Amino acid sequence: MDALPAFISEAAEQTEAIEALLLEIEESPNDRELLNSLFRCAHTVKGSAGLFGLDRVVEFTHHVETLLDHMREGRIVFNQAIGTLLLECNDQIRFLIEMGFDDEADTAEQQALRLALVLRLKALCSPHEAAPTVVAVPVPAVPAQEQAVWRISAHFGPDTFRGGMDPMAVARYLGTLGQVLDMQWNMERVPPIDALVHDSCYISFALQLQSGASQADLEEAFSFVEDDCEFRVQAEESAHEKIQRNIEDLSEVPRLGDLLMAAGAVSQTDLHAVLQTQARAQAEGAEPGLHRLGALLVEQAGVDRAHVDAALGKQQKIRDKHSADEGRFIRVQAERLDTVINLLGELVIAGAGSGAALSAFENLEPDALQTLLETLIESNQNMNRLIEEIRNSTLGLRMVPVGETFTRFKRVVRDTASSLGKEVQFDIVGGETELDKSMVEKIADPLMHLVRNSLDHGLETPASRIAAGKPALGHLTLSARHEAGSILIRIEDDGRGINRDRVLQRAWDKGLVEPGVVPGDDAINMLIFEPGFSTAEQVTNLSGRGVGMDVVRSNIEALRGTLRLDSRPGRGLTVDIRLPLTLAIIDGFLVGVGDAKFVLPLQSVVEVIESEDQSGPVDQAGRHCVELRGAVLPVLRLKSLYGMDAEPTERVSIVVVQSGTRQYGIEVEALLGQHQTVIKPLGELFKTVRGLSGSAILGSGEVALIIDVPSLGQLASAPPARSPPVSEFSRTPRDIRHTRSIGEAA
Repeated sequence: MDALPAFISEAAEQTEAIEALLLEIEESPNDRELLNSLFRCAHTVKGSAGLFGLDRVVEFTHHVETLLDHMREGRIVFNQAIGTLLLECNDQIRFLIEMGFDDEADTAEQQALRLALVLRLKALCSPHEAAPTVVAVPVPAVPAQEQAVWRISAHFGPDTFRGGMDPMAVARYLGTLGQVLDMQWNMERVPPIDALVHDSCYISFALQLQSGASQADLEEAFSFVEDDCEFRVQAEESAHEKIQRNIEDLSEVPRLGDLLMAAGAVSQTDLHAVLQTQARAQAEGAEPGLHRLGALLVEQAGVDRAHVDAALGKQQKIRDKHSADEGRFIRVQAERLDTVINLLGELVIAGAGSGAALSAFENLEPDALQTLLETLIESNQNMNRLIEEIRNSTLGLRMVPVGETFTRFKRVVRDTASSLGKEVQFDIVGGETELDKSMVEKIADPLMHLVRNSLDHGLETPASRIAAGKPALGHLTLSARHEAGSILIRIEDDGRGINRDRVLQRAWDKGLVEPGVVPGDDAINMLIFEPGFSTAEQVTNLSGRGVGMDVVRSNIEALRGTLRLDSRPGRGLTVDIRLPLTLAIIDGFLVGVGDAKFVLPLQSVVEVIESEDQSGPVDQAGRHCVELRGAVLPVLRLKSLYGMDAEPTERVSIVVVQSGTRQYGIEVEALLGQHQTVIKPLGELFKTVRGLSGSAILGSGEVALIIDVPSLGQLASAPPARSPPVSEFSRTPRDIRHTRSIGEAA
């Protein structure tokens, strides 16, 4: 079974391909090549699973393959309903592959769902098979306290009567198995009277049944009509079971309180009160066990201990998943791998040449030493060139197109828009843009939140759009491109934008902003990323709990990225995410301030200017301004910003950097040239320091701090905390001598 992980990885790619093909077929239903490709993917999954003895995958995929074969032969015409069914089947195939041989993971609910899908597949493939009449078989009575409440829905096909079946007989038989608490008839399938066909069946019903019968007994009622009926038998969840399921279904939310609040186990008010109690206990130096959040939630908020244990278990699963993810395979293009191997061969040859030259050192005449030195210098330069090429090529092994991740959202947009009754055209732009694979995986969850937020809060229903003078079809665009040494990912919609008045009112109500204080538009927009913040009037499956957007911001910041919102009320919203291309190595520009060393990403550096005056006043954030070619340039003085003890120097340099569409300056004392920087994470002590994204070890053994240019850019452009005289922030240096290129500065 050593090859099983490879099979699971390849099968996961096949299921992703199936989903992508189904979404393409919806747009081009007559494209036979797409149908053939779809069949081949399903056949590959089925055949490979058979080699590993995954019988459940083989058995279920066989039914899918049969339907696809009928479609290829033209006996069944693809439509949106069939597309939805096949997408649900693909989800089940994905689940069975991930489950592998873990029988415990195949719960009764999953088995029931799989059976219902099989019945629907068989009904499409053989709709005209007749079935005998139902015969009622009495079931022994079960005490009421041991009975469960079941929800049963049934949609009978048009050929039910022609097959000699009576849907009412099925309903009456179910009534003999327990007590019918509620029954509703669905009239949506009944056409107008002038379109009725006398021998076609249009019956659909849903009933609530209290019974001691098992699920298999209830499903047996449909055994004779399963080819002409779509039915589902599902036990109603108790409140306790529902909370447990909600916890299990939650996405990656690391905090215990957020997990329980999102699952409905505790209200936001109670959670806030418990957190205050915890903070007071910690401040008073209580025993560690006395202020653990889980224990306080049980004692003070009345949360069920089982729910707390389930949430803790969910956190552990997330940690285990992260550990497992680190060992996953990465598929590399053979051409890129060949390039790295060839470069390594050249490096070995260059190293051997240097070694041969050194081995002859002892036997050289004094006059030949100069020739040897020149040879070694040339060899060292050649090795440095090869090392740089190997570095770039090796990093390229981890680069993957972001389009592979973007394509997953087609299904999300399709299903979410359908559930919300909205019409949405989803466009992907720049899918070929490459990004480090580790970052692609980590950005998927934040993008999911943002896309669903645009669908739920941003885009309006067709009726609302028409009333606002817009076309009924909304547009959602997900794009990516390289820009100034980083990648820019943009989510753009043409919906209603952010209602700043509503956001500000909610912020006042929650105490996030002092009542009556009106921040700037950008600051109001960013309030939606505050923990627990939501403007939804009621909780839905998509929003309302305020537990998604703050996770988006924290995840993006953990990747050294930045977020920016551009809201156009009534016309749409644009969300810009800027990320570094890689988390491993950057080309840097090394500078010095006092005894400290800093590294600026080279691609962010525009130019260097010199100034002789550093005695003027700065504000609390270490900011002042200079004039550059007739424009005002905000400048950050690192020495003041970080409270460094350094004596004033006669001259300072200002490194002009680009952050997005804006430029600002960073005042430094020494220019130390270009430097290839291997990024190391910051320790816990520095993680809260603004403007730093990592650290690097220099060749001398010194530690240099890596500047986070976008973060410092936000600080440089932010308004001052107080309102000092204008002159305090608008000084002009007495002497801006000249502008030098980076090469000259080095």
